[in-house]
Amino acid sequence: MPNYKLYYFQARGLAEMSRLLFAQAEVDYEDVRFSGEEWPELKPKMLFGNVPVLFVDGEQIAHSRAIVRYLAREFKLDGGNSLNAAKFDMWIEAIMEAIYKLQTPLSDLSDTKKAELTAAAFNDHIHPKFTKFEEAVDTQGGTYLFGNAISAADIAAFALFEMLNSRYPDEKILDRHPTLAKVVAAVQDEPKIAKWLKERPKTEY
Repeated sequence: MPNYKLYYFQARGLAEMSRLLFAQAEVDYEDVRFSGEEWPELKPKMLFGNVPVLFVDGEQIAHSRAIVRYLAREFKLDGGNSLNAAKFDMWIEAIMEAIYKLQTPLSDLSDTKKAELTAAAFNDHIHPKFTKFEEAVDTQGGTYLFGNAISAADIAAFALFEMLNSRYPDEKILDRHPTLAKVVAAVQDEPKIAKWLKERPKTEY
């Protein structure tokens, strides 16, 4: 088994997808969390100067989605065949693309303009993508995207929902997405993930 070290800030953020995959697979890793004050010293050591970064026997894998794809393959959580693995890639790209719409620089804008851009990101991108995800789950007729077996796609959707919900609770995402609510509840109830959710460090995001 490789030696894994996952580097990220003291937050769930974009690293939580990977942490959940480690939990579901019951694979040991070093969860290296650091403060903003420590980041300037660590930044030059990271391959592209950002995190999360996963060290695998000392080799770096950068960018959250690349890490998740790697772990999904290694832990046999990629849907069981090449077509499902491609669908997993599709969904994580679609959902992350929508979330990145929220990362438009807002610091110099008025509160009214910030609210307008946030609402547009949810209404034009995030909610439609979650709706498409729900349609795919419903088509399979099971609990998860690929039926009744959990995959990295479901874990990623849960982590991304959790990230959004912690920052934008007024959106009441699950009220608008009942099938997503069922996926979220099912992921939370997976015993190994439930254990992680109970024991993980408490952070704001």
